[in-house]
Amino acid sequence: MDNVTHALAGLLIADGVRALHRSRGAALADSTRAPLVLAGVIAAELPDVDLAWSGLGRGGDEALRYMLHHRGHTHTIVVAIAGALLIWGVLLAWRRDLRTTVASRALLAVALLGTLSHIVLDWTNSYGVHPFWPWDARWFYGDAIFIVEPWLWVAAIPALVAGERSRTGRGVLVFFLVAILAAVWFTAFTTWGVALVLTGGMVVMGALAWRMRHRAQDLVRVATAIAVWCAVEGVFFVGARAAEGNVRAALTAPELDVVLTPGVADPLCWSALVVWEDAGGYQARGAEVRPMPAWRGPGGCRIRSASGLDSVRLAGTTHVRWTGEWRAPAGELAVLARGDCNVAAALRFMRVPAWVKSGTGVELWDLRYGRGGFAAITSTGEGKCPEGVPEWVPPREL
Repeated sequence: MDNVTHALAGLLIADGVRALHRSRGAALADSTRAPLVLAGVIAAELPDVDLAWSGLGRGGDEALRYMLHHRGHTHTIVVAIAGALLIWGVLLAWRRDLRTTVASRALLAVALLGTLSHIVLDWTNSYGVHPFWPWDARWFYGDAIFIVEPWLWVAAIPALVAGERSRTGRGVLVFFLVAILAAVWFTAFTTWGVALVLTGGMVVMGALAWRMRHRAQDLVRVATAIAVWCAVEGVFFVGARAAEGNVRAALTAPELDVVLTPGVADPLCWSALVVWEDAGGYQARGAEVRPMPAWRGPGGCRIRSASGLDSVRLAGTTHVRWTGEWRAPAGELAVLARGDCNVAAALRFMRVPAWVKSGTGVELWDLRYGRGGFAAITSTGEGKCPEGVPEWVPPREL
């Protein structure tokens, strides 16, 4: 997920822990609010510290390093717990007022829930995580939430604004809420109908949060925001399973994988990539999926097709419209991987690989992010092999 969403999760966790303590008669001193909020945000962002050595994936060697190390070891349960304990220890050493039993436990709860929330949120989309390392180095994918989901911001920000005591804090939160609504209305990612429904949701959440702005209702306010957040994710997961079922019903051969990404703020529109291998070779096919075609007819979705697919005419169904496909001889990728250590390393990340051979080299990319995207490399097989390649199990065993 994007870092704003992670920060919002951390803020909700900090508010929730404080409100829960107050409801049980173990109220925390007002002086602990700032360090708890700080702990929540830092913990919720901490797993992305791997960007310090993985880079931003801007081509060349950096692209391969990013694929191998972002959402790597710091996005595992073991390291997340260790990071939470580090945050807890540092803040206890910094602030004496946090060393009481009640405050110390609250701080530890915020730190642990914050780091673990990051892993859970990152799992929900199609990029994936491998949380159970070192026991299990496989990738796990939720395939349900877009990388930036406006409904999560709408669920969280009004409640956080109502509970925020400082004008600066309220101003920052309102800025992000206005920014996401502007992006929904004035970019090509969603339809006006989706933007209108989202705006209506913001008005409803704002009205509910305003009615619960008094401190005595803090627990209800935060619990409502968290419940709506979970409901949003639940709706998208239900949509994902429906879309997956539609795709499988439209196939004529068993698939290796179905990769799903929802439309922005729209659980009724999905893009899909399907991977399989048969006697005809390795195939990847793109699709637009509408779980409820009566509500989303042809052209009613704002879904971008994966770049790098060949445009072909393929018979679909009322729920699935095929947008293109990519083919290669069976076993070709395995041969490339055996002869090129850079290709072999990249395959520890790539879920839907596509490639083009040219002379003695190969251009390899992940169709999830398109040809020329951050998950793309060009290798001649003659360069230096990457160092420190992690043990992630390749998503595609071809």
